[in-house]
Amino acid sequence: MLPIVLIHGFPFDSGMWREQAAFLRGKGHTVVTPDLPGFGGTPPLPRERTSMEAFAGVVHEEIAKVGRKAIVGGLSMGGYVLLALLRDYPESVAAAMLIDTRADADSAEAQANRLKSIEEIEKNGPGKVVEGMMGKLFGKQPTEAVKGEVKGMMERQKAGVGGGGWEGMANALWGMAKRRDQTDLLPELRVPVLIVVGAEDGITPPSVALKMQSLMPQGMVVQIAGAGHMSPMEQPAAVNRAIETFLATVK
Repeated sequence: MLPIVLIHGFPFDSGMWREQAAFLRGKGHTVVTPDLPGFGGTPPLPRERTSMEAFAGVVHEEIAKVGRKAIVGGLSMGGYVLLALLRDYPESVAAAMLIDTRADADSAEAQANRLKSIEEIEKNGPGKVVEGMMGKLFGKQPTEAVKGEVKGMMERQKAGVGGGGWEGMANALWGMAKRRDQTDLLPELRVPVLIVVGAEDGITPPSVALKMQSLMPQGMVVQIAGAGHMSPMEQPAAVNRAIETFLATVK
């Protein structure tokens, strides 16, 4: 079986895939969940070198460790990285899973908000940014356990081994703000594509997923009931079923 690589979102780490990794390994799959630079205790890249393309290069190196190509999934920022991987290293992706993400670039407003968040993090730390995200990440009725786990994961993203600041979070915001629009890539994809979206996702809503799917004849969309932007953690069993069904179609 092809290895499976899962790319975390912002500002999380590989721990967000715990339920999916356990499920897939239980089915006999090799699962790799890398921590992108600046997250999960890994050193950040310098800001001027932080981009979705640079992160894609890191993921490409992880794929090379386990085989020639892999089935790759990414949530939110991880989806941006996956799209960069599909553009720059298409030979390494056998199938793609775009989860609660989008292909278009930031609007002017979204870009400005990211730059404001960088200023806030550098001046006062990430507390206000984390609290702001907590109000947007979930569906209508998240459990306290999931909310606590997500908040804890965000709060532990101190850049560098053993901490040392919040450079990773700030630099990733910069990279996302400057990312290119990947919409033109979608019709060119020749690999199976699964799009997963929380039915209550307010950040990348189902309309965004359906728009992406309309550009990819080979793409399939699964909406996850009772989930917002963090569908793999909010409704892990439903996301696992969607992944399992999709994997059965990948030759």
